[in-house]
This record gives sequence, C-alpha cells and structure tokens, in this order.
Amino acid sequence: MVRASAVAPGLTDTPRVAGFKASELGRRILERIPLHRPATPDEIAWAILFLLSPLASYINGVLLVVDGGWTVTQ
Repeated sequence: MVRASAVAPGLTDTPRVAGFKASELGRRILERIPLHRPATPDEIAWAILFLLSPLASYINGVLLVVDGGWTVTQ
C-alpha cells in the first residue's frame, strides 16, 4: 500500500532566517504567529516522524500544516 501525505512547515529557525527574524518585517511576522516564534527544525522533524510512524498508519492524503497557528489566523 502506498500512502501520500505532506508536511507544510511555517517559518523555521535556521541560520538562513536569522537576519530576517531580526529585521522589522521579521519581528512583525513573528508577532502574528500565535506562538510568537518560529518552529525549531526538530518540531518539523517530529511532525514528519509522526506521519512515518505506525501512529499515522490510517492517515493518507493529508497536508499537515506545522506553522505555530499562522494559517488559522490569516
């Protein structure tokens, strides 16, 4: 059986976004995220691991948004 699901990560705290987070626009965006911070790479990895685990064996065809609540506030 083939299962096809995906993870849609939000702003993630990586070296590439360090300068952006410190900018005025970055601070305004972080204020609009309900958790007021970017995700850690581990938090994105945990979501992927969940979809790969037996705990998600009956989940198929979903887009799992991992964005700290950004999507629901837009």
